Amino acid sequence: MKTTIYSNKYFLSFLGGCLFLLSSCIKDQDFANTANLKWSKDTVYFDTIFTRDKTTGYPISVTKLISVKNPENRWVKANFSVIGGNNSPFSINIDGIAGPEITDLEIAPNDSVFVFVQCRLQANNQTQPALVLDSLYARVGSKQSKLMLAAYGWDAHYVKDTVFPVNTTWSDQNKPYVIIGAAVVAPGRTFEINSGVNVYASAQTVLYVLGELKLNGTPQNRINIRGDKPVSSTNKLPNQWGGIWFLPGGKGKIEYADITNAAVGLRADSTGCDNDPCVNLSQTRIQYCGTACLIGLGGAIKAENCLFADAGTYTFLAYYGGKYQFNNCTFAEHSNFGNRQDGSFAVTNTYRDGNGKLLASNPLELTISNSLVWGSKIDEITTDLVSQSSWIINDQTNYFKSKNESSHWNKLNNIFNRDPQFEDIATGDYRLNNTSPAISQANASTATTVDILGKTRKSAPDIGAYEKF
Repeated sequence: MKTTIYSNKYFLSFLGGCLFLLSSCIKDQDFANTANLKWSKDTVYFDTIFTRDKTTGYPISVTKLISVKNPENRWVKANFSVIGGNNSPFSINIDGIAGPEITDLEIAPNDSVFVFVQCRLQANNQTQPALVLDSLYARVGSKQSKLMLAAYGWDAHYVKDTVFPVNTTWSDQNKPYVIIGAAVVAPGRTFEINSGVNVYASAQTVLYVLGELKLNGTPQNRINIRGDKPVSSTNKLPNQWGGIWFLPGGKGKIEYADITNAAVGLRADSTGCDNDPCVNLSQTRIQYCGTACLIGLGGAIKAENCLFADAGTYTFLAYYGGKYQFNNCTFAEHSNFGNRQDGSFAVTNTYRDGNGKLLASNPLELTISNSLVWGSKIDEITTDLVSQSSWIINDQTNYFKSKNESSHWNKLNNIFNRDPQFEDIATGDYRLNNTSPAISQANASTATTVDILGKTRKSAPDIGAYEKF
């Protein structure tokens, strides 16, 4: 009986070997001698990419994915080659095999393989993005098909993990500045960015301010600070960089600036400026942030004609007290970046542990006028205030969305729960439309004279950052 079992095993092994050899022979004989492979698109296009910083190898593009199909009813052996070879800025990987040349890649009948493409561009010594082209060919026998590879490369000034030890000014309007990693404004030093400058920040970037930060934009030439992917598809995505953080002792004056795509757009910690605001914001937009647009941790902030919009949790958070002044500002949250439960405009003078136990409180003073607080929740105002003698809220002529109309608010000419009618919430356009009830409702004696765009307000001014003309 044992002999019979062994014989069956040998027979099965022999039969399996024959079938393998037979299938191999059939497969070899079934390869098509030629075929015209079909790309899923004719061009892989990378929108603007920064050219490389020679000291870091930064940046590298996103990875583009396409496919190439064998339309035949037989197997093919395909050869792929990037025309630029090893000198090409484009790199490929096909089914786990890296290029620039790949030979005898077997593709099953009517099947496809995936092609991954990345791009690293060298400096081109031009002030505007320059087009770079290459091609990827797929060949089977005498037939070949071409995939175009295209990218725009933009030269930049690079700053990597830098402490500004001396007073520093950025003024180049033609070539952007790219911050890689952390940047620190040292105590006693001033860092200025002049009008029309574009700044891009990497995923690891936080701009820490222990000295003084000045953003000197103008109505005609605003300053832009955003994530380091200079393409339209990422314009409204959060968490692309850390944000600006004023540490104790840090001061700032920010005018006509657009700060977007951060985790926290701007944060000001206990800055010890007594009765004067340490951070002054005017005609500034902070938008598309993962956690918050503006945070004060016992800070001192003044903002006029500013938009704080579309953040995962807070458009504004006053945590553990501080002094805050807002006039003709718009706070609007419709992003759906996070699953928030609280109102997006939050005011507290408390410090609590993870279980909600009160550990400490700090004086708070909030003055808000001619401003608009709105969002997708029923109640967009959250408060956590203790020791009434330690907090003061002065508010008048505002638009609030709140189901409680809290007794914390004076309600002096404030309007509650009436849709301000923005132009287009879906696209982040928080200008007032033609029928907005907020038009001409600001207090003319306390409203600002110009709006966020630098346009002179009407004699009967509007509530919020934007004036409707």
